Amino acid sequence: MTEANAKTEASVASGNPWSRERVELIKRTICPRGIGEDEFALFIEQCKRSGLDPLLKEAFCVARRQNTGTRERPNWTTKYEFQPSEAGMLARAERFPDFKGIQASAVFAEDEIIVDQGKGEVVHRFNPAKRKGALVGAWSRVVRDAKLPVVVWLDFSGYVQQTPLWARIPTTMIEKCARVAVLRKAYPEAFGGLYVREEMPADEFESLHDEPAPATGAYEVLGAKPGPVKASFSPLPMAPPTKDEAEAARLSVDVPLAPAADRTHSVLVAFGPHKGKTTTELTDSELTETIDLAHEKLMEQPKARWAKAMRENLTALEAETELRFHGPTPKGTSASAQDA
Repeated sequence: MTEANAKTEASVASGNPWSRERVELIKRTICPRGIGEDEFALFIEQCKRSGLDPLLKEAFCVARRQNTGTRERPNWTTKYEFQPSEAGMLARAERFPDFKGIQASAVFAEDEIIVDQGKGEVVHRFNPAKRKGALVGAWSRVVRDAKLPVVVWLDFSGYVQQTPLWARIPTTMIEKCARVAVLRKAYPEAFGGLYVREEMPADEFESLHDEPAPATGAYEVLGAKPGPVKASFSPLPMAPPTKDEAEAARLSVDVPLAPAADRTHSVLVAFGPHKGKTTTELTDSELTETIDLAHEKLMEQPKARWAKAMRENLTALEAETELRFHGPTPKGTSASAQDA
């Protein structure tokens, strides 16, 4: 263990998450190269205000190219911005003493729905065996102790972006936006003015390729797959598992960590029916099914023992999905060349 790491661990153990050693670690490992002192200081202040920890992947410092000119005469400048993750905002909300849960659901044209924002009530009925119709939006609801529930409604047409993830999993994306929007409304002191990547206008910002990418580095929470995953077994006959035991095994995130240094392989799925496979072994529909399962189960059981690891694996899987449709960045392309 290096002296710097030892100091960082000591500062965390002493209850000071913003010690000088830990802040320096964040700058070295989380922030993009080239960030200025003022921009970094602003990033740390936003972390403190929101209560989101960048070392726990609850927030990121991202570099973006913003066009400050016109479409005819563009003037691209680089800005370093604070960006929360949906999983981080949910984890932070769970630490509020009055937080009692969050609900969200996409809504289709054939659904029956009544949203009463004054009373904080939602009545949503649909028959999954019938035709759904077009995706029209999503609602989300936060329940708080001794307060009225907070409800938001989002129109799909006002949020959809021209990106691979929105094209492939629009239901998941609009539900994520709805959950983030209701958290901003319920807890403006912590989340006011914070927007996640899924909400960013695609026609106003263009991400740099050297920003922290969820599919590699710190996001690679389950590592690469260096070899076959060995299935555990018992030499003695065992009774078939009960329904509850089978569900727990399906959701338990217990795939061993692999060396993070090897980043040439895809993300390893750590839960669900495709547990133990890499994303390259899954079809598009299987990958979408896995992502949807994670969102569903995290909403149902946000404090389960496997929830934190599932959130991290979900982030990597969504990034891999976007990479699958975008394609990898050509090697040897520098940030300066891309800015030109």
